[in-house]
Amino acid sequence: MKTHIGLSMVALATAALIAACGSDDSPVPGTDTPVAGDPIPAKKIDYCEPGPGDQPETGIRGGIPAADRGPARNEVTFKGFWCGARKVAQHKLFDRGAFGDLQLKDRCAYASRRDGAKDALGQPITDQKQYVGTIVFDMKTPTKMAVTPDDDQVGHASFDPAGPNPYGKILRTPAMIRAYSALELQGNIMIGAYKDNGPTVDGKVTNPLDVYDVSDCLHPVPLSTTYNTPQGNHDGWLTPDGKTYYGIPFSGDPIIGRGNVDNGNKNQVVPEAVNRIDMHVTDLSDPRKPKSLLNWNRLDLPQAVQDNLDWKILNTTHFHDVSTNNDGTRVYMALYGGTNSLGGGNKTAIEARTQRCGNGLLIMDSSDIVKRVPNPKLKYISFVSWCDDKQMIDPDFGNGETASAHATEWVRHVNGKEYIVSTEESGGGLGGTPSGICAHQSYARMIDISDEKNPQVVGTYKSDANKPENCEKNLAEDTWAGMTHYLGFDDRSNMRLAVYASAYGGMRFVDWKDPTHPIEVAYYIKERNTSDQMDFTRPDPRYDTENCLYYTGWNQGGLVSVELTNPEYNPCMSRRASVKGKVASAKGSLDVSVEASRNGNGAPAVASMTLKGQGHDAQLTSVTRLGSAIDASGDITATRNSVQIDGNGTFDGKPATFRVLVQDNGNNTGIVSFACTSGCDFSTSGYMDGSGGNKLVVSQKN
Repeated sequence: MKTHIGLSMVALATAALIAACGSDDSPVPGTDTPVAGDPIPAKKIDYCEPGPGDQPETGIRGGIPAADRGPARNEVTFKGFWCGARKVAQHKLFDRGAFGDLQLKDRCAYASRRDGAKDALGQPITDQKQYVGTIVFDMKTPTKMAVTPDDDQVGHASFDPAGPNPYGKILRTPAMIRAYSALELQGNIMIGAYKDNGPTVDGKVTNPLDVYDVSDCLHPVPLSTTYNTPQGNHDGWLTPDGKTYYGIPFSGDPIIGRGNVDNGNKNQVVPEAVNRIDMHVTDLSDPRKPKSLLNWNRLDLPQAVQDNLDWKILNTTHFHDVSTNNDGTRVYMALYGGTNSLGGGNKTAIEARTQRCGNGLLIMDSSDIVKRVPNPKLKYISFVSWCDDKQMIDPDFGNGETASAHATEWVRHVNGKEYIVSTEESGGGLGGTPSGICAHQSYARMIDISDEKNPQVVGTYKSDANKPENCEKNLAEDTWAGMTHYLGFDDRSNMRLAVYASAYGGMRFVDWKDPTHPIEVAYYIKERNTSDQMDFTRPDPRYDTENCLYYTGWNQGGLVSVELTNPEYNPCMSRRASVKGKVASAKGSLDVSVEASRNGNGAPAVASMTLKGQGHDAQLTSVTRLGSAIDASGDITATRNSVQIDGNGTFDGKPATFRVLVQDNGNNTGIVSFACTSGCDFSTSGYMDGSGGNKLVVSQKN
């Protein structure tokens, strides 16, 4: 896979400025090099170039045209698009639909449910269905995605009948029934908070929050299942130390009175706004006894911030997302405004326009929370409005009428600096069609917070389907465009790749090595799963660092894992294996020699293998895949000390294909597994004891 490389707007502008200032390197007249006064070309969006095995998009990049979705909505014809990525495995979660969120720990994955009265096949579903809840997966063999057997009743509370759940281990305590974007995991603590407002009990609306010990990831143990947060939980965040939970209700109640006259923030604050909660904070220092720390309302912001008529942050109905830095001393919130019905809850175009600038990033000092100061306060630092003039580095922003701010997540970049990566939801509204397809759609921003009082957008990413110049083609082809929407990273503390779960746009993998110039290096859009609707991806993607796999959920298709096929972005493809000596198996001793490696990110994998014994002679002569042990079996587990080699060769002199797995247990000991995948019927595995000059080493070149 290759990517097209182009100059960023910043680089081009710098070149023009140097020319205007009379640099010694000024271009010679008549050359193609830009000179002062030349128009600066629009920034080029860089995309994945398809390679072998890819099935690239056929229409506008980032969208699905009607011709690909199928001639009729009741036909399953769409086969998906992918470039620079491939699906490793999928589990349809019993066709229950409405994927919630997911978390990874060690060899486990946890998949929750969002909502919905029907399953993925359109059949009615109730909360008493035993597959509703948060499913516990055993990922020892990533390609198999096995639901953990229900070998105990821990965590099931009173929701299930006596005896094991036939669907497997599914956490069904009050919040885990419907844990959406507040399914969070840090260290050995996992929490789930019921989406929005929970069920009514004794005439009172509940908002359950459950706390689990996942130190044994296959056997989560409930620590608390009776705590209720003061309001709902549309989104949430568990701090890296696992001690503090921030919850965001999704309230439809306005802060100020509504109307058809734009009076800025001068409209009278409605009485109930004083008691509303924009964010609540829970102390989990004792995970068995959660307790409330703080209920925060934006009316606690400085009066000058509330009255700022360039922002009008009181006009916007919701906040949406929250994150913190690694030490928890800063909180970053997305004010979910914009000019569409999702963000502002607006009823008129005038109201919508009053909300468009109350859409952006709020930064607050949360040191009081970390220190557990009595009566803690969140202290205002800054607000970044998406329509501030100084943030308009992308000409497509226009007057700032962008989609609703969805995520604002902290990262430490590979360059050592701290940034906020933001995403958006829905269309820009107001212009074009009712869905906003001809207005601004969805942007991702890279925001430099080196000066946190004056953050600055330094880079933006959007797909071609979200570019205004493609409006007419979008309409002509009836394109379903994706959003930047949900967000994941290769490494939040050393970030280079951002992964956007962009609804119908699928998973979009973007290289932010240059924070001013993102490059889309891969994408994956799953096939259609049901006959009556297209599938879309929704929760934050999660990254398995040991096996270099990305996981995300699809509303009808369940849980899907993907691996990147370019070794520059998939470090597991640079693993090396060196084996030489005798392997003792149950069928007898084997003489084994294996060498597999990749010399440089762009180099092809090379591997050789000879296996002799038990009356057979196998020779591996070429490799088709070198990477993590996604097909781990027997005593071999998918971990960073394991490698998988798939390739071609001969078995007893006849053409065959093989799968070789090697696990390094240290001191030249470990396990070697060999299996024919075609052309023969033979498999064996055994241990090497490290004696007599035996060698077994697995390493990874970074």
